[in-house]
Amino acid sequence: MRRIGTACLVLLTFLAVCCLWQGGTVEAAPQRIEATGVYVMGDNDSPKIARDAARQEAMRVAVEKAGVYVESYSRTKNMQLTEDDVKMISGAVLKVIKEDSVPELSGTTWKYTVHLVAEVDTDDIDLKAMMDKKTELEKLQQERDALKKQNEELLAEYQKANGQEKKRLGTRLESSYDYEKIFDRSMGYIQRSEYTRAIDELTTLIEDRSVKGNPRAYAYYLRGRAYYGLNRPHDALEDFSMANNTDHDNTTYPIWRCHQYEGLIYYDEGRYDEAVRELEIAWNYSDKRDRALADDLRTARMAAERAKNPPPEPQQESGSEDNGRINWTKILTDVIIHSIDKGSNG
Repeated sequence: MRRIGTACLVLLTFLAVCCLWQGGTVEAAPQRIEATGVYVMGDNDSPKIARDAARQEAMRVAVEKAGVYVESYSRTKNMQLTEDDVKMISGAVLKVIKEDSVPELSGTTWKYTVHLVAEVDTDDIDLKAMMDKKTELEKLQQERDALKKQNEELLAEYQKANGQEKKRLGTRLESSYDYEKIFDRSMGYIQRSEYTRAIDELTTLIEDRSVKGNPRAYAYYLRGRAYYGLNRPHDALEDFSMANNTDHDNTTYPIWRCHQYEGLIYYDEGRYDEAVRELEIAWNYSDKRDRALADDLRTARMAAERAKNPPPEPQQESGSEDNGRINWTKILTDVIIHSIDKGSNG
């Protein structure tokens, strides 16, 4: 009986291991990351600005730590990633699950410390799929980085300012941090193909009638991007139109990219002249260094030209079809007619 019991135990253990084993590897648990950011407050600094600035620093540290796991994981898949690739993927897959902010008095100086707990789940990373849509992910990452850089520059101005100028910059910075958190989360969802979550996040912002100008236009643009990812072109076009018709100046956010995606949708629908028009508008707003946009514009122009001046159709040779196969029906018909004519003449 003991031997039978021992054998059963061994068998159950073996089966449990087999259940965990997937394709020769045991499923890895999500990697937990902790990161801290600190902001030392100056005279008349806003506590909210201090907290948000500390949070942005904590996020930067978290993304760097996530990169270690992404790079290690890529090696197990025999994929070589550039430094930019690692950063892009790390920002996309990092998920914040807990956040604490603590104000502290150190001597006579107040400082804010933000502690983040985040996860990187390598089981959810499809590196090949992400690299297949690398161009799209890169555009989103560039936008995320640009928003963070703008906040860093605005914070530097705020720290140097005094009096009414400091107050004005502070109000602007507080709003910028609020919107940046929502937009950054939404872009992360889009990068991970979690389009419905991005739409829900951005719809909440759009439904807030107090949100106006650049942030409102950008929210429409990003939601249009999510609809585009879901292959819902008409919903995307509607949001791009709303973004274009909302007062904005294209300085804080690249809302001009609405025209790029409108052009891509028109191209897919075979509306090549409209595609060229929208892509040219996007190109004129851009810094003229976007190679993907340049390629899209060139392709659309060629398609529009072909539609206007289609190449002549090749002449079909007697006794053959366009695909090069012998037209036996025509040959037999000619033989029968020739036989009838010959019989008549006889």
